[in-house]
Amino acid sequence: MLWPPLLNWSFEPVPIVGCATAAYLYWRGRRTASPALGRAASWDNGDTAFALGIAALLLALVSPISYFDTTFQWDHMVQHVLLLLVAPPLILLADPFRTAWAGYLAAQGRPISVEGTWPARAMRVLHAGPKAATIVVLAFSVDLLVWHLPSIYNATLRLASVHDVEHLTFLVAGLLFWDQVISPVKAAGRLSMLGRAVVVMVGMFVSWGLAIVIGYATQPLYAYPVHTGGLSLLGDQEIAAGVMWVPGGTPFLIALLYLGIRWFEIDDRSTTSAAIVQS
Repeated sequence: MLWPPLLNWSFEPVPIVGCATAAYLYWRGRRTASPALGRAASWDNGDTAFALGIAALLLALVSPISYFDTTFQWDHMVQHVLLLLVAPPLILLADPFRTAWAGYLAAQGRPISVEGTWPARAMRVLHAGPKAATIVVLAFSVDLLVWHLPSIYNATLRLASVHDVEHLTFLVAGLLFWDQVISPVKAAGRLSMLGRAVVVMVGMFVSWGLAIVIGYATQPLYAYPVHTGGLSLLGDQEIAAGVMWVPGGTPFLIALLYLGIRWFEIDDRSTTSAAIVQS
């Protein structure tokens, strides 16, 4: 017999419609503008990543994770990890902004022009080197920390509208943050491998620092209902801190590992090229 809580899906219309719209525009863009985007028409790894990213959003906003997010703090933290650290990097691996824009133009029956459009200009602003990266990292850190202040966090537990705003800002901040690290768009001013690693480490330390504060608190910080079945509020809070520390730290560590591998590959190619020139 299926565990009853798994049947509790929220089926909120806004995230469902939003994900469906994003998927449709992405599909239209892939179908009509793959050559302009520099991609083959057949299914590729970017499409797989995009599908997984949309699935992560639905998991966070529609599944039982969403249904119980105001009941269990550890569940709420899983939701935060999905919105900030799982869905955004997966979606960004698919070059979604230019692809969706091409899909929007196709849906409007307008000529498809990816380069030189306002999304492309916006990407150039976001990729304008260390200054832009610093602003993005600061926005990501402030967004994460402010929403975990007890008074503001408790407002998300009482008011659905505040909770929805929290979800939206987490997703936007996550997309902006990870775009500095893994976006496939090649624009002038993109950070070096070292610069991207610094971005990842700052985000990781901010997240881990918050997890330490929550995990070592001697009393419950947030106004969750008293649980039945033996799980205390403090125990729930400690599990939530563990979710932020371990599963929440995994995307950062994966990114650092990938950047390290890429850095060694680039360094090795540079050394080989220099040796060939000298010979």
